[in-house]
Amino acid sequence: MTNGDFGAVSMQDKPVICLGCAFWDTIFKIDRIPSHGTKVLPERVVQAASGMATAAAITIARLGGTVELWARIGDDAEGDRFLHDLSGEHVGNANIRRIPGARTAFSTILVDSSGERLVVPYTDAALDADPSWLPLHEIAHASAVLVDMRWPEGARAVLGEARRHGVPTVVDADVAPPAVLRELISLADHVLFSEPALLSLTTSTAPKDALLQVAAELDADIVGVTLGEHGALVWQRSDAPVVRTFPSLQVRAADTLNAGDVWHGAYVYGLVNGWGLSRSVQRANVAAAMKCEHFGGRHGAPSLPQLLERSRDLMPDDIDVRAPD
Repeated sequence: MTNGDFGAVSMQDKPVICLGCAFWDTIFKIDRIPSHGTKVLPERVVQAASGMATAAAITIARLGGTVELWARIGDDAEGDRFLHDLSGEHVGNANIRRIPGARTAFSTILVDSSGERLVVPYTDAALDADPSWLPLHEIAHASAVLVDMRWPEGARAVLGEARRHGVPTVVDADVAPPAVLRELISLADHVLFSEPALLSLTTSTAPKDALLQVAAELDADIVGVTLGEHGALVWQRSDAPVVRTFPSLQVRAADTLNAGDVWHGAYVYGLVNGWGLSRSVQRANVAAAMKCEHFGGRHGAPSLPQLLERSRDLMPDDIDVRAPD
C-alpha cells in the first residue's frame, strides 16, 4: 500500500492477536442520566459482545483484517450469547476459554442524548486469571498483539512473548491500578493512553506535559493519548521531544461508548497494513468519531471504504500538525 492510496485493500497476511476483556453489554438509550434514584424508561436497547480488546478486534475485522480474540468467558448463557454475537464479526474465537462455574463479565450502560454514558461493569472473580493455557507459540506468527488492562496476567505473558519474537506490541493503556499500568506500558512498543490513565501517572494536568514526562520513562517507540473530540497527541522516539497533535472529525455524538476501543483497533490495523504513523492516527480519529455517530457501542465501527471516504477531508495526508510549545 502506498501512503497516498486511499483505495488500497489490506496487505495483512498474519493475524492480529487481541487479548483482554470480554463483556456482554446491555446498552440503554435514555434522555439523560439521572442524578438521583428514579425509574427511567429507555428509548432503545442493544445487547452486544464488547469489552476493550473485543471491540478493538471487531474493528480490525470490519476493516478487513485477520484478527483473533484471546479472552476468558463463563460457561453461562451470557457466554453463549457473546460467542454467537462475535461469530457474525469474523473474529477468530478458538482461544476464548470458557471457565467452568464462572459468569461471563457483563455491563449495564446508560447512554444519554448527548452520547455520554454511565457504565456499570461486573467481572466475576471466578474467571481464572491463570494464563498458562494460552498458545504463546502462535504469537511468533502474528502481525501484532494488542492488550488491554483487564487481564494483566495474560497481557504480561503475551507482551513478553511478542517482544521475544520481534512482533509489534500495543497496549491500550486505560485506567488501572498504577503498578499494573506501569508494568504493562513498560513492555510495549506502542503505548496508547486514555487521558485519565495518562494523568494518573503524573502530577501534571496538561496532557502534552504528562505525555512527555511518561514517554521519557519508557522504552516505547510511540507514546500517545486519545482526547475524545479533541483528537490525539502522539510522541515518537525518532521525533523527540516533539509531540504531534492530530485533530478529530467533528460529529454529532449519539453514543461515545467503545470509541476508544475502535480507535485502538483502527490504529493497529493501520500499523500492520503500512499506513505509517500519521495516517494510522488520523484514520483512528475518524473511525472513533464515526462510531460516536451511532448508538449501540461497538456496532458503530466502520468498514474500510467508509473510513477512507470520511478520512479524505480531515487533514492533508502529507502534513503532521505539531502541538504548540
